[in-house]
This record gives sequence, C-alpha cells and structure tokens, in this order.
Amino acid sequence: MSLLLRLAERLAHYQLQIAGLAVAAILLTITVDVGMRALFNAPFSVTTELVSYYYMVPLTFLPIMMLEMRGEHIDTTLFYQMFPKSLKKLARVVSGVITIGIYGLLTRFTFAQALTSTASGEVAMGVNLLPIWPVRWVLPVVFALSTVAAFLMTVHYLSGNANDE
Repeated sequence: MSLLLRLAERLAHYQLQIAGLAVAAILLTITVDVGMRALFNAPFSVTTELVSYYYMVPLTFLPIMMLEMRGEHIDTTLFYQMFPKSLKKLARVVSGVITIGIYGLLTRFTFAQALTSTASGEVAMGVNLLPIWPVRWVLPVVFALSTVAAFLMTVHYLSGNANDE
C-alpha cells in the first residue's frame, strides 16, 4: 500500500508540474500576442483558443489528484469536529465512497465525450480552425487518476494509517 501511495504522490506531483507548465505557456502565448500586436500590428490569431482549450483545461484540472492525495479539497468541519471518533471514521469512509463514485461517474461521462470528440475531429472555430479533440482526453485521464487516488486514500484511512482530523 505504501508503494502505491508513493507512486500516486509522484504522479500527482508530475500533474502539478504540467499544470505549472500550462501557466508558463499562457504567459508566453499572451506575451507573444501582445508583442506581435505592438510591434507588427498583427496579433497572434489563436491566443484565445490556445489559452481557453489547451492551457486552461490542464491548469484547472491536473491539480485535482494532488488535492485528493493531500486531503486539501474544501471541506466543512463545523459538525465534524463535534463527532465522536467512531462517527468521524464513518463520515470519512462515506465521504471517500461518495468521492470515488463521483470521480468514477465523471470519468465515464468525460471518456464518452472524448470518444465522441475524437471521432468527429472536434475543432474550435475562431480566426483559424484549431483541433481541440486531443485536449478532451485530459478530463477522463484526470478523473480516472483521481478515482484511484480517492480509493487509495480511503483504504489508507481504513487501514488506520491516517489521522482522524
């Protein structure tokens, strides 16, 4: 189990690094756009599409697995803090099972959408046609890995190796 958790942590870390690269790509693309507009009066024509489809999707969704592994999603502890230890454990397990189910459903639906998008060769229509079907595969991969992370963290908690707070 420890090996699986370490591998999942490493994978989540890589996803976080890719999200960081997406930030750098946004900055570079917008800088090129502004520079071309100022110097040549000819903006980089696909800036909006690149940022919206290719950079923002990974930037937004790739960190989800790291949040799951670290238990850093937003949660409310108003009543949880008052629960006895046994009820806290039950709440954590139920929460883990629900999380696994939601990520599983998100994986299923985004996978179906990615298949459809790939089959149709989906493009974004801006100044130029930009194929966006490849980026549709980010979500099913992210949600599948987050499902695995939620499962691992729930099992880790049940094994008594995680704290109750």
